[in-house]
Amino acid sequence: MGRYSIPPILLLFLLPMLAAGQTRTLVRGMVVDAETDRALHDAHVTVVGADLGTASTADGAFALQLPHDVPSVLRISLVGYATQERLVSRNMVQSGDVLRIRLVRQAIELPALTIQRAGPEVVYQREDLHVGDYFTNDEGLWVLTYEKPQLWHRENEAGKQVYRDGRLHLLNTDFVELCSVRLPSDVGRLRHDASYRAIVEGMDKAWVASHEHDEVRLQEISMKVLKENVLPWTDSIPGRLLGNNLDETFPAFEHFAYDPQSEETKAICAVQDDHLMELFRSQYKYMSGADKVTAMDLAIETGIDAEIIAGYMTQFHKDIYFDPPYAPLFVVKDTLCVFDHYTERIRKFLPDLSEVDAVPMKHHREKTWRTRLLQDRSDGIVYALFARNLHTWLRSVDVNTGELGPMRALDHPFPEEVQVHGGHAYFIYRPFGSLQHRTLYRQAIR
Repeated sequence: MGRYSIPPILLLFLLPMLAAGQTRTLVRGMVVDAETDRALHDAHVTVVGADLGTASTADGAFALQLPHDVPSVLRISLVGYATQERLVSRNMVQSGDVLRIRLVRQAIELPALTIQRAGPEVVYQREDLHVGDYFTNDEGLWVLTYEKPQLWHRENEAGKQVYRDGRLHLLNTDFVELCSVRLPSDVGRLRHDASYRAIVEGMDKAWVASHEHDEVRLQEISMKVLKENVLPWTDSIPGRLLGNNLDETFPAFEHFAYDPQSEETKAICAVQDDHLMELFRSQYKYMSGADKVTAMDLAIETGIDAEIIAGYMTQFHKDIYFDPPYAPLFVVKDTLCVFDHYTERIRKFLPDLSEVDAVPMKHHREKTWRTRLLQDRSDGIVYALFARNLHTWLRSVDVNTGELGPMRALDHPFPEEVQVHGGHAYFIYRPFGSLQHRTLYRQAIR
């Protein structure tokens, strides 16, 4: 018989298999925690110097084909454990023993990181215009700008800020200017009505601003309408307008609600600075006899107490000891919260105007409080504004407890016209001695 030979075509299939069988051998192992003997899952097992590797299973086991030329070195690693290397000899492989790899826990040292709070970002800045005032509503961000302030004033406007050559700009949520309009005359500031429509207050008239057909439209209203029919209404709840009869010359006022359907006005609560009221009424005692007679005659004619008339006759509101009462009302969710600083309570009312609670206040006892509260209308949170030396900061006020939240400092010293919206503090600022125009900034506060 002739010698048996393998057909060449079959050799093409057998040679790779024969080569693999001659150059590879199998090693099995188990990876466990050195302290607890708990099986470790997903430990990486690689052969040093070769492109071979595997990972341990849920029970810690692994199997890996090694090069035929053992001994080889295995490297076993797992996050949270010290990496270990193990020499695998020919005898260990031939005996079929299972390698037991015991990994030791190791703390991971991360490089030191410095976490910095995001600083203020520029919202609106121009090289030719100053920012005088601003206001945010559902239409966007309204910005009042001017070229230069007016330095002279009429006698009855002494102390007022007056802007000449003013413009009103509307920005979208990305602070891109959509449109603007030049204002017809000198203006003082931006206001809003109970529906939070933007209103430009001028010297002799005012304008309600709206965005229509890619333009800013101005609807003129008289100063009488502004002061008597617009500004007293500060907010609204379903079915009612909320307002007050605050007069900055008198130490008491009322918050009230108006139902447009029934045309009924109902008082929510009265606010009074008792100490100032006592001083206000006491002016009657120091008047001359003739002035007292005049006050009594006016009392009979008007039905107003003679001591109240005496306070106005002596113009006590111009005294250095007189401060207008401050007790703002904010709608927080479905609750009306009156911050009555004279009873030192946050008084809470339901939409039906019934009083349900009164919480002690704490922010007013801080000497650094700037007698100002701000509300973020996007979430209802109320903030108290504080300042000392070069530092200004905000702290949220919990209307359920009166407790103050963490301090949120503003980076720039002496920020002006601070407002809060969407978790950010907005403010106007220009560095002292700088040629930079007044710029509108915002800074995250939560």
